[in-house]
Amino acid sequence: MATWRQRQAAETRRQIVRAARRLFVAAGYAGTTVEAIAAEAGVAVATVYKAFGTKAAIARELQGLIDDEADMASFVARIQEGTSPAELIRLCVAANRSLHERCGDIIAVLRSGAAVDATLAEVYAGGIQRHDDGLRWAINNLQAAGALAPRLATIQATGLLSTLCSFEAFAELTTRYGWTLDQCEDWTTSALCQLLLNPAAQNYATLPAGAP
Repeated sequence: MATWRQRQAAETRRQIVRAARRLFVAAGYAGTTVEAIAAEAGVAVATVYKAFGTKAAIARELQGLIDDEADMASFVARIQEGTSPAELIRLCVAANRSLHERCGDIIAVLRSGAAVDATLAEVYAGGIQRHDDGLRWAINNLQAAGALAPRLATIQATGLLSTLCSFEAFAELTTRYGWTLDQCEDWTTSALCQLLLNPAAQNYATLPAGAP
């Protein structure tokens, strides 16, 4: 069990990362100083350096913050419980909506900053890798259950899921075309079920828990 001091240290770290997130969104990564982060978090500059050492280290903590705020652990647990193919796809889309709705601002900062800053490129690439790994896991489950549409290779299925179930797709539909988040979630789920699943799987056949 964590001691009081350890709990306090963990809370201070979270406080600093949340403050950094707000400033990165408002001023950009390059335009944010450690001193500004300390002031925003309400702690001493020395506390920030003691907790993280560098601004780059704070940026690397953003992935954990994104996971926490989007409640990704809950989605992963529900997906791994074993569910129907259509429900598995619905949960993948719902998780993407949560990322867009709760963390879209910081994801956009990471994405745009990745092109010009090595630290943000590392953080963003790590997030993309984890996202892609999760989608491949979902497709492997569908394949193991015999749920994929005929003649649809796993790499094609993964590409479809990755393209339609992505932060960028939600951002494009909502900001450029004025869709609501409900419309994005409903349409994407329906389209992916039709594109990825064979007719029998679209009738909500159940996947075995933890497969494959």
